[in-house]
Amino acid sequence: MLDLTRIQEIAQSYSPQELFAALVWQRQFNNFYGDRVITDLSQHSELWCSFLFTKPIFAPDENGLSFGGVIDTLIAMANYHPMPEDSIIHFVNYPADTLHILTENQDTKVSQLVDFGKKWQADSVDVTDGTDESYSFRLKRQLRYRFEGALWGEDKKRDRDAIVISYWWD
Repeated sequence: MLDLTRIQEIAQSYSPQELFAALVWQRQFNNFYGDRVITDLSQHSELWCSFLFTKPIFAPDENGLSFGGVIDTLIAMANYHPMPEDSIIHFVNYPADTLHILTENQDTKVSQLVDFGKKWQADSVDVTDGTDESYSFRLKRQLRYRFEGALWGEDKKRDRDAIVISYWWD
């Protein structure tokens, strides 16, 4: 049963990114320690724009709906206005094993985030910019369109291209 009053209070007090951070924080399984991941992300916020903790996407679908949905969610959270830093909430375990991080398509940021995969003992780290050869031409074009200029700047001339780094734990 949903407590609508409580949901309304949470919705007015926390950003979507804070909600996902809480989900990651409370998760621990095998070599995954959510509190360590969130601590590192918090200490290196200049490297990422948003993140989403979910189930993995094993294969691209012909229309790009599965991974496209992840990209759209990440972009929306990256462009969301931040909430107060003192926001803290508690959830039951969120059944996810894959962390998707949206970042600027910049080599130094990407390489540092890939290195976190080693520190976090991820079983797999994948970088997706929409050019993967396993995608169809049509899907690659759709994904590249979503990534190009996806991260808002102060004006259109400062919009930045995005990329997604996915970490998976078995």
